[in-house]
Amino acid sequence: MTNLTTSDYRHLLRVEAARLSQVDPTHLELDLPHLQGWTVRSVVGHTGWVFRFAQLALESDPANPPSRSSVPEPPHGDDVIEWFVTGSNDLQAALDSTDLEAVRPTFTGPQPASWWLRRLSHEVSMHRWDAESAVGSPEPIDARQARDGIDEVLEVFVPRRMQFEALGGTGETVHLHATDIDDGEWFMTYGPEGVEWNHSHAKGDVAARGPVSDLLLLLWSRIPASRLEVFGDAELLDRWQTAAAF
Repeated sequence: MTNLTTSDYRHLLRVEAARLSQVDPTHLELDLPHLQGWTVRSVVGHTGWVFRFAQLALESDPANPPSRSSVPEPPHGDDVIEWFVTGSNDLQAALDSTDLEAVRPTFTGPQPASWWLRRLSHEVSMHRWDAESAVGSPEPIDARQARDGIDEVLEVFVPRRMQFEALGGTGETVHLHATDIDDGEWFMTYGPEGVEWNHSHAKGDVAARGPVSDLLLLLWSRIPASRLEVFGDAELLDRWQTAAAF
């Protein structure tokens, strides 16, 4: 269960979108060290595209979800930043005018519109981190948001996008332990067709300890396991990153 409120998600979406909008135009062509083929421009353009797609979803009936082709591709010049800002402003206006309990289309099927608010706050925070990583040491993701982001990975992305054949689960266990928050523990069991998980303290075949932001970045394959304190079979964390086609 999330530890964040609707107001928290709105605040985080606004703050992180504003931070991403401050990207230096001279940095747009810099490569991201952890995403092959991606540049800062890719991240800004992609996030602006997602914002526009989400706005269409918020304005659509669940029976008639928007198509990806309905959203224009980002511009190629420096005006991608302004394009992102326009998409962010329009999206936030759409969220403000939407009943968040109303059912809307999502890539997980019909969900309350609040699903998009949560998803987008995580989307922009991760891509803000991406953009900052191209030019130095990025600021960590807000700890409460990172905790909820780990839950979202396990709830939303693993069941739909994990390549379970590559994960090769036969009951192996992973314990994640956040060192900077009080309620940050996850215990996962790899299975052939799923990952079972809960919030508990238990001994796993591998344990990874560190700030909760780094644990989230690990699950999204942004940083290697070597950035964390690891005990046990570290290969299980490598298998996760190989199989997590998020």
